[in-house]
Formats: sequence, C-alpha cells, structure tokens
Amino acid sequence: MKRFVKSPTKLILTAVIIAILFFGYTKFKKPVVKYTQITPKRQNIESVLALSGSIDASSKATLQFQTSGQLAWVGVKVGDKVKKWQAIASLDKTQLNKNLKAQFLTYKSGLSTFNDTQDTYKTQKENSTLTDAMKRILERSQNTLEDNVIDYELADLTIKYATIVSPIAGIVTDVAQALPGTNISALTTTYGVVDPNSLYFRSEIDQEDVNKIKYDQDATVTLDSFAQELINSKITYISFAPINSTSSTVYELRFSLPVDNSALKYRLAMTGNVDIPLARAENVLTLPIEAISEENGQKYVYVRNGKNPPAGGEKKNIETGIESDTDIEIKSGLSEYDQVIIKKR
Repeated sequence: MKRFVKSPTKLILTAVIIAILFFGYTKFKKPVVKYTQITPKRQNIESVLALSGSIDASSKATLQFQTSGQLAWVGVKVGDKVKKWQAIASLDKTQLNKNLKAQFLTYKSGLSTFNDTQDTYKTQKENSTLTDAMKRILERSQNTLEDNVIDYELADLTIKYATIVSPIAGIVTDVAQALPGTNISALTTTYGVVDPNSLYFRSEIDQEDVNKIKYDQDATVTLDSFAQELINSKITYISFAPINSTSSTVYELRFSLPVDNSALKYRLAMTGNVDIPLARAENVLTLPIEAISEENGQKYVYVRNGKNPPAGGEKKNIETGIESDTDIEIKSGLSEYDQVIIKKR
C-alpha cells in the first residue's frame, strides 16, 4: 500500500486559507444587537447639583510678633484651648524696657528745652512782636517735643506688642517656635488659633452652574468621615470673583454647618460632598437617560409599533424636563403605554 505524505508547501497553503476565512468571518460578521423594552414610569424626580469640598473655619487667626527678638516664654501648645485676649507667647522685654526708659528721658530733656525756649520768647509772644526767625525757632522746638512724645509712645507700643494675645476664643493649631531663649524672626514665627464653632463647608462651582443657585438655598452636606449622617445646610456665600484654578473658571461656595462641635467631632479639612436641589417634579412620566437619543438639538426615542425590533422601532420626538442622575422627565411625545426600545450591544 502506498502512503501519501502531504508536502510542507500544501500544509502552509491550507493554514493560510483557514486564516483568511476566519479573518473575513470576524470582520464582516454583523454584531449582535440586543434590545430592551420599557414603558415610561410615573414617579417623583429631582435634579440635584452634586459638589465636593471640605470643612473650613470663618473665625481663625494667624498671629505674629511685630518685631524680631529673643523668645521669653510660650504659654500654649498645639491643641490647647484659649480664651479671647489670652496671652500666647512673649519676647524678652529687658532691652525693650531700657529703650522705653531712654525714650522717656529724651522726652523729659526735650520738654525742658521746649519750656526754656517758650520762656525766652514769652515777652515777644505776649506783645505780638515775634520775628519770622523767632517763629521758626518756636516751631522747631514744638516739633522736636512732639517727636520725643511719638518715640516714647512707639517704645511703649513695642513692649505691648512683644506679647501675642489671641483675638478669638478657640484651639491652638500652630506653634512655630516653643523654645524660650531662642532668637526668632517676626516674619517666620507664627501661631494659629481656630474657633471650632465657626466651621462651614467650602466648595467650588463651575461658571456654567453658578447661576443655577442662589444665596440661602437649601443643601445637604455629607462628610466622608460620617457617611451615614446628613447635615441640613444652606448656601451662605457665593463669591463674585472667581478663585484661582488651573483647569476652569470656578467660584467659591460656603455652606452652613449647624452642628454641635463641643466634642470637636468635626475638624478642619474634613472632606465630603454637598447636594443642592435645583428642581423637583412629582408624579411625572420618566425614562432612563440611556433611552434618550439626540440629534440637532431634538431629543427622540424608538417606540415599538407592533412588529419585532428593529423593524418595529418607530422614531418619536419627545420633550424632556428635569433630569436626575439616572432618569429624565418626559413632558410630551410619549404615553404610559408606549413600549420604548433601548438598544444594548
């Protein structure tokens, strides 16, 4: 019996033919389109603007010394509660007190000189016979005395400003330098205080949406740290000027946080979301957003007309209204009994 062995050339040719046939089948094979049929549903629908943001405080202070010097003491640490006008830190006042004393002595000398000058020209003043030169001497004497008074007052203010006091009651959030005896710079040494009862929720809104909202409008805040807690809020501030943004033109929004924060449950920079209801309609026809198509500004759907899809897909123009995250209101063009076709690939 003869054995027939296929040559390598025939094997390669066969493989090429199979590959061509498979490629052609997959390329020209029509995709299978699946259809879902639904009817418009009556329900309540609400359009909500959702924004992200974080907690900030309206009452907070960043405190600095007026001048550089040696730190004498720091009376607080981060996390401490302080009262309004409570002292926080102080510079060494030894040199400042000596300077105040020196300014006082200068003032006394200036006052004595001023009185001597006044006595010298007392007769001429009483007789109104002062010459221009005499008037200039008296004026310079008066100016010198006033300069001495100002220098003394500035030295006294320097002592007062050598102690930082908090202008608000709150919590110390920043202590830049807490080691007495070190020399500090007025520009780089800061102390921070925040009132935990002045918290608000801060967010940003695009220019396309800013005219959809208004001052005192209701909103709901949800913080990531307390996801199950809904905080009823209101818009308390809408900035007129845009804030710095690298991506688009946005405006600052502030929302009230009417919460009890005596236990410091809510803290600065906690993130979350805020929902702002824009419109609401009750007992209206709705469809899922995915059922709606649009062409040249006209929205439409495909409605079954008794035949099997796709032949039974009749195009019908519709008018829509309020839109939520998932559904959209149908104002006209459909009834509750229409079978709307949704294509799913």
